[in-house]
Amino acid sequence: MKLNTSAGSHWHVKQAWSLSGESLCSVAIAVWGWQTNLLFLALPMIGMLEARRIVQQRWKMSLNDLKEVAKLSGLILGILFVVIIITQKSLFIYTLLQWLPVAAFPLLVAKTYGVGVLELLYDEFSNPYLLQKGRDRRRNYIDPYPIYFALCLLSGSANDSEHFGFYGVAAGSIALLLWQLRPQRSTPALWLLLFCLAVGIGFAGHIQISQFQRQLQSQIFAMLSDLATGAVDPDGSATQMGSIGRLKLSNKIIARISADSPTTDSPTTDSPTTDSALFPLLLREASYNRYQLATWTATHSIFVPVPPGEATGEWILAADSPQSKSITISTNLERGDGILTLPQGTSRIQQLPVSEMQQNQYGVVQVDAVGNAAYQVGFIPDKDARPTEARPTDDDLQIPNVDKAAVEQTLQRLNLMGQSDQEMASRIAASFQNFQYSLDLIRPSEATSPVSDFLLNTQTGHCEYFATATALMLRAVGIPARYVVGYSVHEFSPLERQYIVRSRDAHAWTLAYIDNEWQTFDTTPPDWRAQEQAMTSPFQTVSDFVAFLGFQISWRVRQLRELGSTEIVLLLTPLFGYLIWRSVQRFKGQRTTKEKTAASDRTIEILRQGLDSELFAIEQQLSKQDLQRLPAESFRQWKARAQAHLSQASFEGTMPTRSQWFALEEILELHYRYRFDPYSLSAAERKQLATLSQAWIDQL
Repeated sequence: MKLNTSAGSHWHVKQAWSLSGESLCSVAIAVWGWQTNLLFLALPMIGMLEARRIVQQRWKMSLNDLKEVAKLSGLILGILFVVIIITQKSLFIYTLLQWLPVAAFPLLVAKTYGVGVLELLYDEFSNPYLLQKGRDRRRNYIDPYPIYFALCLLSGSANDSEHFGFYGVAAGSIALLLWQLRPQRSTPALWLLLFCLAVGIGFAGHIQISQFQRQLQSQIFAMLSDLATGAVDPDGSATQMGSIGRLKLSNKIIARISADSPTTDSPTTDSPTTDSALFPLLLREASYNRYQLATWTATHSIFVPVPPGEATGEWILAADSPQSKSITISTNLERGDGILTLPQGTSRIQQLPVSEMQQNQYGVVQVDAVGNAAYQVGFIPDKDARPTEARPTDDDLQIPNVDKAAVEQTLQRLNLMGQSDQEMASRIAASFQNFQYSLDLIRPSEATSPVSDFLLNTQTGHCEYFATATALMLRAVGIPARYVVGYSVHEFSPLERQYIVRSRDAHAWTLAYIDNEWQTFDTTPPDWRAQEQAMTSPFQTVSDFVAFLGFQISWRVRQLRELGSTEIVLLLTPLFGYLIWRSVQRFKGQRTTKEKTAASDRTIEILRQGLDSELFAIEQQLSKQDLQRLPAESFRQWKARAQAHLSQASFEGTMPTRSQWFALEEILELHYRYRFDPYSLSAAERKQLATLSQAWIDQL
C-alpha cells in the first residue's frame, strides 16, 4: 500500500494563475446583463463583486446571519414572481428565469464578503450525513461560484433573441471555466479541439431544435384555432335559427363603454355620460353577404393593412369630421380573436399599441390578440354616418331557393310597386312592427326553412330571424343587403359609471345599399332589451360587483404591463431598499478585515492539520481484522486493545513483533505532534512518519 502525501498539490498550482470564482461570476453577470438588456443592474452587481479588492472588511457569518440572507433572496424572488406574473401573464416563466440572478445575488455577496459560509453550509447539511457514513475526515465543499456562473448563462439564454452572438459569448465564458477545471495531464491542443467540436455540435443541434420548435408551434396554434369557441369568425356566422328550445344567454359583462374626450387616459370617467344622442349604440363586429342553410358567410374576404397614425397606438380608418365623438371601449380582444368591436362611422382608433391592424372589404377590423385592452374610438354618431364598406356584389342579392316563395308572398302584402328604394326599405322595416320578439325557439313545420316559418307562420323569433328576413326581403326588391353581428349598448351601470355590454346584448341587424351608400336597418322590436332584462338573475348585483372589482384590478395590471424593466425596477427600489435595510439590522456578523480573515484561515488550517497522517492508513488496515477504533477511543487506547487482541487471536499475516509495537508507539508520538502541535513536524520528521507507517503496514 503506497501512501500519497502530495494530494491536492496539482490543484493549488493550477489555481495560482487561474481566474477567481468572483471574477468568473463577474464575466457571467456581464453576459447576462447584455443579453437580457439589464445592464443597468448588471454593472452595479459587478461593481459590488469587484469591490472586494478594495474593501478590507469581512464579516464572520453565523447560521442565523446566513438564514437572513437566504430570506432576503426568497423575498426578492417572491416579489419578482408576483410582479412578473401580473405584468406578463403569458410565458411569464421565461421572464422570471431572466431575473433569477438578481434574486440569488445576496447569497453570492454573502459568500464573497462573509467568513465561514462554506463551513456553515457543510455543518448544516453535509456533516450529519458524513458522520453517519464515517467519512468526516476529509471535507469536500461545494463552491457556489460555478453554480451562480451557470445560473447567469441559463438566465441569459431565456431571452428571445434572433442573433447567435450570445451562443458564442456563452461558449467563450464556459471555456474559461472548463479550462481551469481540466485535468493537468490533458494536452491543451487536444482539449481545445474537443471543446470546439462540442461547441459546433451544440450549435447545429440548436439550429435544428429551433426549426422543429417553430414548426411544432405553428401546428399547435392551427389546431387550437380550430377548437376555439366563442370567437368571432370574419368569414362565417352560424345562426340559432331552426333550433328548438329556449335560447340561453349569459349575463357576463364582456365590454365597457365610456363616452369621453380624445385625451382621456382611463377607461372610466368621473362624470358619466348618458347622452341619448350616443346611446343606445350599435357596435358591429362582422358583416356577411351570402346566406345558405341558416349560415351567413363572407365571400372572398380579403384583409389589407390599416395605416398607422402619427402617435403610438393610433390607426386611421377614414377621414375625421368636426362632429366626431370619442368613446373608450374596454374589452378582452382574445375573446373575439382580435376582432374589434366598433361603432358605425369609425374614423380613428387610438391607444391600441398593436404591431398591425387589418380591415377587409366588409368593414371587419382585426388585430393581433393582446388580451385586455382599452382603446379609444373616434366616430361620427349622426344618423347619416355610413359604414365604410366596399360596394355590393352579386352575392349581396343572393336568395336561397327554399326561401324565395315565402319572401315573395310576404312582399306582395306590402304593395311596393313604384316605390323608391328608400321607401321600399322603410316599408319592409315597418312590416316587422307586428312581429314578436322571443327566445323560445319553435318549429311548427319541419318541411319549410326557418326564415319561411318565421315570415309565414310564427312571426316570432329573435334578432337573427329579423335581420336575416329583412336582408332577404330587401334583396328580393333589388336592394343589396348584408347581415351584421355585434352588440347593442344600452345598459348604464351606476356602480361603474359607464355603459356595460353583456353577452346577452349580442345583436344582429341589416345593412342596405341605398343611394350609393350602406344604411343600417334594425328591425328587431325594441322591447327585446326589456325581455332579456326580465330574465336577470337575482344575484346579478353581486356578480356585477365582483366583475367590477376584477375589471379595476385588470386595468391596474394593464398599466403595470405597459411599464418597461427600468420603470418596474424604479418602483421596486424602495421595497428592495427596505428589505436590505431590515436584513442589515438583523445581521449579527462580526466585522473583520482581510488580515484577520487570513489569520482565521490559518487557524482553520491548523485545526485541519494532520488529517492526512499515515496513521489513518494503519487504522484502516487493522480495521480489516475487526479492530475498528471506537468513536470515544483514543489512538493509545485503541493500540493497547489491538495489541492484546493480536497476541491471543490468529490472523492472516505475520504477528507484529515487540520492535514493531515500539515502532507503532513512535508513530503515535509523531502523529500527535503532527496533529496537535502548532509548530507541527519538521520536513525530516514528516518524512519519518510516512516511512515508519509504510514499513509497519508492509510488515503487517
